[in-house]
Amino acid sequence: MSTRTVDPHSFRRVPLTVFVLLAATAVLAGIWPISGLLATWVPVLIVPEAAGLPSLVPPLRLWPLGETTWAFWASDTVGALVMLAIAAVQLRAAARKHPAPGPGRAFGIAVGTTTIALIGGNLVRSVFLSFAVDADLGTYLGQVIAGVVVSALAGALLGCLFGAVAAIVAAARRGPAVAPALE
Repeated sequence: MSTRTVDPHSFRRVPLTVFVLLAATAVLAGIWPISGLLATWVPVLIVPEAAGLPSLVPPLRLWPLGETTWAFWASDTVGALVMLAIAAVQLRAAARKHPAPGPGRAFGIAVGTTTIALIGGNLVRSVFLSFAVDADLGTYLGQVIAGVVVSALAGALLGCLFGAVAAIVAAARRGPAVAPALE
């Protein structure tokens, strides 16, 4: 008879890893010396902003950047907080359903969570941007749909990176496979 108990509040490394990576990415996107340098060296990252869409990852900043308004800062902050809230709910549900995921499942959880969280966070920012520029209904719908598509692509690509880290964390938890003893 097994006496093993399961602690419902145990430290789950895979969901925590994905959440920390997503939060760190939002913070790094909010630090201008880092995000500005990255945009200089990889200019394809600023294509969505040039097209009137929100940036790829909602930045989490303590104050507005440069001459931007407090309203834009608030929309970025709310977008980042919505992104992190969606990720927390998704990861909590995944941890409840699969407390010890294998590397493949950990990869899938990370990709799915990152994609959905980025869509949710950037949707908030897309709606704000459309109201800030006083867009008509067609422009509003186009901006929201394009924002969702770009966010889904960015979330899937970023999720693959996070998924690789989560798979490594999940594989490290399981440890090496032990061959059965020969008798």
